[in-house]
Amino acid sequence: MQNFFILVVCTLFFSTALSRPVTAEDFITLNLPQAVIAKATKAILPLQIDAHSREIEGDITIINISELQLTDNHLACRLHLAGTNLAFLTEIAGHEIRMKVGSVELDFRTDAAIRFDAKQQTLFIKPVVNDVATGGGVSDADIGQALVAVLNGREFPVTIQKLDPIIARTGSKTVTINTTIANIEARQNYIQLSLLPAVTAR
Repeated sequence: MQNFFILVVCTLFFSTALSRPVTAEDFITLNLPQAVIAKATKAILPLQIDAHSREIEGDITIINISELQLTDNHLACRLHLAGTNLAFLTEIAGHEIRMKVGSVELDFRTDAAIRFDAKQQTLFIKPVVNDVATGGGVSDADIGQALVAVLNGREFPVTIQKLDPIIARTGSKTVTINTTIANIEARQNYIQLSLLPAVTAR
């Protein structure tokens, strides 16, 4: 049944391609529900992120993502981060000083803006952090605030892998539909992908 469905889709695209060239208006729209995005994000955890800066270095890992909510061009969620092997970096009299501060765990809410660069095929996520809670005493709170400052308002690139083509045979022809991601947008309760198809047959 699945192969039959793919065959029908390919046939429709093939007949369209024969009648006129594919234009920018011929998008395939794919909507991924919020629940699917939530399950996918949990599946890739724990996730190490590159958030090093001039002020702090170390290993930063996302342990948990919860309370995910999608709205227009934004993604809100609660993040649980762990920072290990952390060190503050500062410069005194032209010399770099590296002060080890150990480890800290953070729990906070973030509202991240999302934008997609079609030329680079890269999704950029820019979090704004609030409601920070740290485990430990005053020193841990200070470390946590320094770590949050590194994350807050910074764009993190996510390179999008090329999608596999759809291939099917119709009669004596093999139809191949290659797609390029034209846009990725956050909508109310779902992520929308706009795909530009290129149809070939041999």
